[in-house]
Amino acid sequence: MSRFSIFIISLFVCISASAQQKAVKEAEHILAAAKPDYAAALRTIRPALTHDETKQMPSVWFTAGKAAFGVWDRMLLNMQIGQEVKDDQKKEAAHDLIDAYNYLMTAMPLDSLPNAKGKIKPQYTKEIRKLLVKYYGAFRNAGIFLYGLKDYPGAYEAWDIYTNLPQRLNASGHRVLRPDDKSDLGQIYYYQALTAISTNRNDKAVEKFLAAQQSGFSSKDLYLYGMEAARRMEADSVMLQFARTGAELYGNQDVSFLLVLINDRLAEKDYEGCRRLVNEALRVQSDDKVKSQLYDVLGVIDENQGLLEDALTNFQKSVVFNENFAKGYFDLARVIYNESLKIAETAVEAEVTAKAVPGLRKAAEYFEKAYSIDPKLPQIPETLYNIYYRLGVGYEDKAAYWEKLQ
Repeated sequence: MSRFSIFIISLFVCISASAQQKAVKEAEHILAAAKPDYAAALRTIRPALTHDETKQMPSVWFTAGKAAFGVWDRMLLNMQIGQEVKDDQKKEAAHDLIDAYNYLMTAMPLDSLPNAKGKIKPQYTKEIRKLLVKYYGAFRNAGIFLYGLKDYPGAYEAWDIYTNLPQRLNASGHRVLRPDDKSDLGQIYYYQALTAISTNRNDKAVEKFLAAQQSGFSSKDLYLYGMEAARRMEADSVMLQFARTGAELYGNQDVSFLLVLINDRLAEKDYEGCRRLVNEALRVQSDDKVKSQLYDVLGVIDENQGLLEDALTNFQKSVVFNENFAKGYFDLARVIYNESLKIAETAVEAEVTAKAVPGLRKAAEYFEKAYSIDPKLPQIPETLYNIYYRLGVGYEDKAAYWEKLQ
């Protein structure tokens, strides 16, 4: 490379660095005006945040932070005086507020580096702490805005700043920010968890649901969604933890917690433990729809223990308490169908006609009822086709109908 080329490159670098430093001064000048244009100041200084000659200067990050805070303030002011603020403007201002935090947190360690004389003389840290204390509640509100706009990652980030800011500012031993009440924080943890589970960040969802619980916040959905997030993670012990607490607090309102506990006992083949849980719930349960599910569970327990007559009795009770309970009809049909098949495959023709055929007809009736309530139940069209095909003469049209739906 020629000396002339090197000179040109060096000159370009110097001009570029000078331009960035000029931009910093210009942004500072905009902010010092009587009516600052915060958005213009932010646009002006942003290139300096990534330029090699200026990105290590704490003043650059501090100025960017002040400008970003100003954008948020101006948006709020416009709302307060009745000006129209569009959703995209709210979203942009909320993200600028998040950026402001990141800018200032970048500035602080740079502000604590030794100067040319080897001395540490922070110029901005004290003011940065004051600004972050001032805007503590704003991060909570920014999260609310973003949550309402369905920007769940943005809401999570804003609330993460809000919930962690006191600890971060007080970490140096200077107690400069008192956190909000635990009840307020608990509610934010809960909604933060909802944003996480909505974006499949299930580990973060579990973490925040537990934080909400530990902060004293409680709702049925906390434990329901907590179970779901843990299930997605295949974290069975955590799922059971949510289920146990949910059952204690809300078991009378929702059978879902009990069903998780029962499934755990079923997996361990602890049938008596299952039966005890169900019977305890039935003693205090007044909702017929919940009773319907509980009797269905008892039927499954009986079936697993080989008590098929008791199973049928409990499945029948389940549809008596709720005539629109698709799973009850499905389980009733399933047991009758399986028993009828056994007879049809092993008995003599007279017994098939006397026992298996009526059983297949009854099973078909219940399968059709279940399907009419919930067409998403598995394998019903295929099973009904097999039943009507086996029944033969007189059932050809029904066999053809269900064959098409497979």
